[in-house]
Amino acid sequence: MTGLNQRLRGMLRGPLHGVTQLAASLRPDAAHLPAWERTVLDDIAARRPWNIRVKAERRVALARSGGLRDGVTIVIVNWNTCEVTSDVIDSVAELTPSGVRVLVVDNGSTDGSREMLRARTGIDKLFLRSNAGHGVALDLALCRVRTKVAVTLDSDALPLVPGWLEPAVRPVAEGRAILAGLRASRDFVHPVFSAVSTAAFVQRRLSFQTLVPPGLSGAAANWGENAWDTGEMMTRRLPADEVTFVEPTANLVSGLPGMTVGGVVYHHGGVSRSTGGAPDPSAMTVWRDSRARLRSAVADGHVG
Repeated sequence: MTGLNQRLRGMLRGPLHGVTQLAASLRPDAAHLPAWERTVLDDIAARRPWNIRVKAERRVALARSGGLRDGVTIVIVNWNTCEVTSDVIDSVAELTPSGVRVLVVDNGSTDGSREMLRARTGIDKLFLRSNAGHGVALDLALCRVRTKVAVTLDSDALPLVPGWLEPAVRPVAEGRAILAGLRASRDFVHPVFSAVSTAAFVQRRLSFQTLVPPGLSGAAANWGENAWDTGEMMTRRLPADEVTFVEPTANLVSGLPGMTVGGVVYHHGGVSRSTGGAPDPSAMTVWRDSRARLRSAVADGHVG
């Protein structure tokens, strides 16, 4: 069967390449367009097949967007950070009220994450066949959410206290904002910890996807001017009065890497950024030490 699949892919590769080349000749600037402006032809030309799936799932989500139920769904994207994501899920389960859904999207992990997630009960899972990227995975997840509010939480962002959802969720749930969350550099809401109106996300064609035009890398990428981070362009599309920020705060324990958001979520940062797609042993040692020190600080009443 494997041999047959390889032959079929070989037979299709030529025609598909021709279609891509034709699309690129018709839409030469497609790769410079943000995700929500691209047509299917643009996605083919820009070699963004995942965005075609986002379009299809958004169409389904749009049909049911008027029937969303009250409540919150927490979305976590995982890519080869099995232990870290497992720790975050445990913290969510410990500190979050019952009735809040958790949806974990796995970006084609190969480190045992998928087996770990399959063994867990009480959470929803979406398994992607390969790494679609963080922004695309978030877009796909938001199209699956059935509650009125969706919360994004990085796979290395630890809730610290009961009530941790409130700073981001309350403005959205009360209708005072479409988007709320961590104030990142350049004053945009970063999905490290954010909340968004599910209906608005679907109906307004919002997107978490980055925009980095071809050929830009390293020093050539001037973030905020010719390249935009995850969630940055979504913030820019919304009127200022529809966005609420949760400010960074000091870490509970000195010497920790990363940052804390609103005193309620600790974002380690960096664990999931290695180019090989898996944190090295030294990074995991720092993660475990940070988590243990934070738990001790919380237990000693240094927060909340």
